[in-house]
Amino acid sequence: MMGSNGSPRSRRQLLAALGVGVTGGLAGCSGDDGTDPNVADPDRGFDFTVEHPVDEPKEFSDDQMCGVCSMTVTDYPERNCQVAHEDGVGMMCCSPGCMFAYYAEPTHFGGSEAEIVGVWVTEFEMQRLIDGYDAVYVLEHNEQRADDPMRIDPRPYDDRSTALEYVERYDDLDEDDIITLSDVDTDTARIYRSARLP
Repeated sequence: MMGSNGSPRSRRQLLAALGVGVTGGLAGCSGDDGTDPNVADPDRGFDFTVEHPVDEPKEFSDDQMCGVCSMTVTDYPERNCQVAHEDGVGMMCCSPGCMFAYYAEPTHFGGSEAEIVGVWVTEFEMQRLIDGYDAVYVLEHNEQRADDPMRIDPRPYDDRSTALEYVERYDDLDEDDIITLSDVDTDTARIYRSARLP
């Protein structure tokens, strides 16, 4: 990927750096043993994984907690997402920002080491569950336009043309802010959940 003057990579790195500074002050305190009490840890009794059918989305329920932030996923039906590993282990997420974090670092959040083979996200504005691998994501970074559970989230869309319509509404967004799931890495996830990532 390019890295000079305004390219997608350099913009993501800048946003990630800004996110670290802004959200670092909002992060939860570490536990007495130096661990982050906000991160699921099966060794400490916090296992938020679920059995997942893998080839289709699982129904969201009130007893499912987001493996990244511990919020109840059904509290955010207009944002929730889910991830399935090939071994049938799944993780339910309250929002696409948390899904990015889990997708980038699943074992950090107590997830399976098996390959991720299914992702479903709630499409922004349409509020219907779509295939996360087919979706495109707008890297929204302006909190004043956000009304998201965890301050700010990327915007999932079913197709690029609809994402482009969103981007064209704002002077501070452009086509470089539209990515696919294959572009999501830890640096991208840090834009949204830096305080929860290793």
